[in-house]
Amino acid sequence: MKVILANLPWMGFLKTGVRAGSRWPHLKGPTEKDYLPFPFFLAYAASLLRKHDFDVTLIDAIAEEMSYGYFLRLIRSASPDLLVCETSTVTLDHDLRVLSKINKDTSIVLCGPDINIREPLFLKKYEFIKYVFMGEYEITLLDLVTRLKEGRDLDEVPGLIYRDSNNIKVNPMRPLIDLDKLPWPLRQGLPMYRYNDTPGDMPIPSVQMYASRGCPYGCKFCLWPQVMYHGNRYRTRDIIDVVDEMEYLVKEMNFKSVYFDDDTFNIGKERMLKLCDEIKKRKLDVPWAIMARADLMDKEILKEMRDAGLFAVKYGVESATQGQLNYINKNMDLEKTKEMIRLTKSLGIRTHLTFTFGLPGETRESIQKTIDLALELDPVTIQFSLATPFPGTSFYIEMKEKGCIVSENWSEYDGNYKSVVASDSVTKEELERAIRSAYKQWAAHCLKKNPFKKVGYYRLAARSFKKYGLFMTVFKIVRYSMRYVFIFLKEKILYKSEVDRKIKEKGLKIGRLTVLFDAGSLGLYWDGMKLTKGEGFASSLGFQGGSLHQSHGQPWNFEKINDTEILLIRKQDDLALDEIWKIKVVDEKQIDWNVDVRLKNNVEVLTGRVMLALTGRYHTWIDSWGEGRLYPVNDYRKVDLRNPNTDFIGLRGRKKLKGQLPTFFLDLSGNKNHYLPSIRNASSILGARMLDVQTEITNGDHKHEADTYELFSLRIKIVEEDFSKRKAAKKS
Repeated sequence: MKVILANLPWMGFLKTGVRAGSRWPHLKGPTEKDYLPFPFFLAYAASLLRKHDFDVTLIDAIAEEMSYGYFLRLIRSASPDLLVCETSTVTLDHDLRVLSKINKDTSIVLCGPDINIREPLFLKKYEFIKYVFMGEYEITLLDLVTRLKEGRDLDEVPGLIYRDSNNIKVNPMRPLIDLDKLPWPLRQGLPMYRYNDTPGDMPIPSVQMYASRGCPYGCKFCLWPQVMYHGNRYRTRDIIDVVDEMEYLVKEMNFKSVYFDDDTFNIGKERMLKLCDEIKKRKLDVPWAIMARADLMDKEILKEMRDAGLFAVKYGVESATQGQLNYINKNMDLEKTKEMIRLTKSLGIRTHLTFTFGLPGETRESIQKTIDLALELDPVTIQFSLATPFPGTSFYIEMKEKGCIVSENWSEYDGNYKSVVASDSVTKEELERAIRSAYKQWAAHCLKKNPFKKVGYYRLAARSFKKYGLFMTVFKIVRYSMRYVFIFLKEKILYKSEVDRKIKEKGLKIGRLTVLFDAGSLGLYWDGMKLTKGEGFASSLGFQGGSLHQSHGQPWNFEKINDTEILLIRKQDDLALDEIWKIKVVDEKQIDWNVDVRLKNNVEVLTGRVMLALTGRYHTWIDSWGEGRLYPVNDYRKVDLRNPNTDFIGLRGRKKLKGQLPTFFLDLSGNKNHYLPSIRNASSILGARMLDVQTEITNGDHKHEADTYELFSLRIKIVEEDFSKRKAAKKS
C-alpha cells in the first residue's frame, strides 16, 4: 500500500500561508519574514509508518513552494492508495477545492485542528473525502492502513470517521498517545533548512522539536489543547530521549540552534533542571529557545537554562489588562509576568512576546495600553494578532452565545488581517486598524533604537525580483513609495533632530566619528555609517568551574562624564562584582576602551574576553605580519592569524563599496596581561565580523581580594586608506 502525507499548497495575493505545524494557521504578517513551522504530526505519522515497513512519502508543498498545478501532477503521477492531508479551519474551503481535483482512485483522509470535519454531514456533503481523523492521528493512521492492508473491519479503529457504503460511522475517540512510544519525526527528504522558527533571531539553520504535548492551563482561546488533545492534558517525553534527539540534530544534521515548540515548555521545575543538567553534561554548546509561561519562571530556572544554552524565550503576554487575562482563564499574574520578562532580558536571554487584540472586555483604551506595554517590554521580536474564536474552543461557544461573532466565513479566521469578533465597545474595523497601528508603532520604536539605520533598497529590490518577478516588484516599490511619502514623512523631517538629541544625551561625537549608547548597547558610527553590528561592544568573564558569564543583555548604568568620555557600569549582584567600561574619544580616529572589574568578595577569575562585532561588509583581516581574505560571513571558522602574538588586529573593506568603509584596528599593546587575539564570524543571522581578545587574569589557584582590577586597555584606531596608492605600491 502506497501512502502519501501532504501539507497542501496555500498561497494568497502577495502572501504565503502556514498550516501544518502551526497552532494558528494563517497568512503571514509583516514581522514573520521567513517563519515556517515544521509539520510535526505529519512527520511523526510518516516516521511511524516507515517503522512498520509501509511505503510512505511526506510532501510539504508549502515548504517546497510548490504551485497548485505541480502538486496535483505529482499526486497523479505517484497514484497513492491513500492521501493524508492536514487541514485547518481557515484553509478548509481552500483545501477542499484542491482535493476535489485528485483522482478518484486515491482515497483521501482529512485530519488536523478543525472541528467541522468531524460532523457526520461533512463526509456526506464531500463524497471525495473517504476518512476523517479526530485529534492526534499518528496511531490512528497506522491502525487504518494496517487494517486496510489486511482487509479487516474499521469499526474498531478509535479516532476514525469513515464512509461504509452509504453510512457514515463515527468511532470513539482514541486515548492520547504515550509520547515515548513514538519514533523521532521523519526529517529525511524534507527541505529542513527552510523550516524557520527562530525567536530572538537565533542562529540558522535552526531545527524545531517537541519535548512535550499539551498544556494543563485552560486558556479559552487556545486551539490545540481543546481540539487535538481532548482538553487540558499534558504529557512529556523522557528527558534522555529528548537530549538524544537534540544531540543527533546538532552533531549529525549540523543545525546551529534548536527551538522547542511545546505548548508550554517550562512546566515542572525539577524536570527543567534535569534537562539543563543533561545538556550541560553532554557539552552540546548549542543555542536553544522555548515557548513558555513567564509566571512559571524564577531566577534559578532562568540561570540554569541560560548556562545550558538558552538563547531566547517566547512568552505569551496577550493583554496589558489583568481582567481580560482572567476572563479567558489564562490565570497569569501580569505583574509577575512583567518582572520575569525583565529578569529574562537581564540574564542575557532574548525575548519574543505575543499580544492579541479583541479579547472580551477590549476597549480602545485597553488596545493602546497593550501596545504601550509591548514597547515598554522591548523584546527582540514581537507578534500581534487578532483574537480568533476557532470552532471547537470554549471561546467560540461563548462568543457565539453573546452574539459577538460577526462572520462564519472560515477563510476570515486568519487572526492577522480580518477580525471575526466585535462588541459594543470596539468594532471589527477598529480591531483590524489596531493590529496595523501596533505594527506601525513597533516599526517606529525600532527605528528610534537605531537612528542611523539605512535600508539596502537595491538589495531588497533584487531579492524581490528574484522571488516574485518584475510585476510584483514594481507593485511593491510603488506601494512602499506611497507609504514613505504619506506615513513616514513626519519621521524623516524630525530624523536629524532626533539623532542630535540622542548623541547629546548618550553619545560622543568628534568630527565624523560617533559613539552612541542606545537600547542597551554601544554602537560605533563613521560619517553616519554604522560600523558595528548587533550589540557592537561586548565582554564576558570566565570563572572557576568553567562557567561563563557574558555581559550581553545585562542592564548598564550610563554616565556621560563630558563631551569626550562616558562611563558604563554593569552591576552583577548574583556574581558579587561590577563591570566597568570607560570609553574616551581621543580624536576623530581614536577611541580608548578600558574594561575593569570591581570585586565585592574574593573571587577567582580565570579569563576575561572582549568582542567587537563589526559589519559583514569588511572582507580582509590584518595582523602585524600580514593580511588575508575573510571567510564568507555565514562560515563559522576562525581566521588563522599569521602572528598569533600580534599586538593589533584589524579589518579592511572593499574599494568600491558605496560609502567606503574605513580600515579598522584594535590596538592591544597597552594591555598589562597576556592576551590571545582572534578574528572570526558571528552567527549567519547577525552577519558580523568579530574582533575577539581573551586574557588570562590570574594563576588559577590564587583568589583576588575585593578590589578593582584592570582587564583590558584597548585602543580603537580608524584609518582612511588611499586605495589608488595601495594599488600602485602593489604593482611596483
